[in-house]
Amino acid sequence: MDKKMVEEVNVKHALIDEENIFDLAQSQVAEKIKDVRFLTRGLNDTYKVVGKESCFAYRIYRHGWRNEAAIKFELDAILYLKNNGYEAVGPVQETGVPNVEEILAPEGERYGVLFYFAEGERPAINPENTYLIGKSLGRLHRLSNGFTSKHERGYSIDFAHLLDEPVSFIRPILKQYLGDTAVEVLNETVRYIKEKLETANLETGLCHGDFHNHNMHLNKGKLQVFDFDSCAVGYRAYDVAVSWWNLLHNYKQEEKECWNTFLQGYEQEYSLGEENMKALPLFITTRRIWLLGTMLQNRDVWGTNWIDETALELFILQLKTDRMGMSKDWES
Repeated sequence: MDKKMVEEVNVKHALIDEENIFDLAQSQVAEKIKDVRFLTRGLNDTYKVVGKESCFAYRIYRHGWRNEAAIKFELDAILYLKNNGYEAVGPVQETGVPNVEEILAPEGERYGVLFYFAEGERPAINPENTYLIGKSLGRLHRLSNGFTSKHERGYSIDFAHLLDEPVSFIRPILKQYLGDTAVEVLNETVRYIKEKLETANLETGLCHGDFHNHNMHLNKGKLQVFDFDSCAVGYRAYDVAVSWWNLLHNYKQEEKECWNTFLQGYEQEYSLGEENMKALPLFITTRRIWLLGTMLQNRDVWGTNWIDETALELFILQLKTDRMGMSKDWES
């Protein structure tokens, strides 16, 4: 029996060889590049680039994830913060401006940017460090109040981005695994959040969008913040809630004390006001919805093995538990 050869295949996500990254990085810096090592694969691919004197991180954005204008908005935000004294890890700009390199990958055009590498380690979650993390986010919000960019980000951190788009991916999966009752729990949760927040006086401004200890390094007592891939203009209360969500989700035993010290640090630098702070529990639920929707939207990143009744039932239970807390806060 003759074997049939597939003459052409579709590629969703190619892994670019380190030799190509070596050449791309070397073209942007004067110092000699010594080594390139692949670090992480996710919504973007990241490589560590070791030079004779410095280390860098080369990020390649996934095809279709961010366009050139959106990336330039991100770089504008980082450089604005750095120019105002904020401890953000910035892009290399030896030619005067950061270079957004177009890469013709098998799946289509992608973009690459060379950043400096954040030395140090991920900060452990303890009261001392969460005070610094809160202070850092407060500084980010305070220092970015005047930020503008001529480049279109393509989205805002609003209800369309945080709720409507994710729900469009979650709803059919919930129906498939758990049925209409679970879908109605999701729909009612979203209706409740919008009802309470759409008329609230919520502050908007530049947000990091994913501000937690996985996106920063602590080096000699100083924090450096990186991965502004989710940044945009939007609800600042959501930015704060992401850090609280991280404590609740990943550091439950430390959550109470560390959340208090986070707030102490944040409020030393910035004040959001009572209405924004009251909205935080609703934005924690919003974060849950956004994250699940993003993972379902990008199943070629996270796979599908985790999608089952147990995981989805836990999600619905979290929505119900959150709702009980929301009712106490908003209807008392």
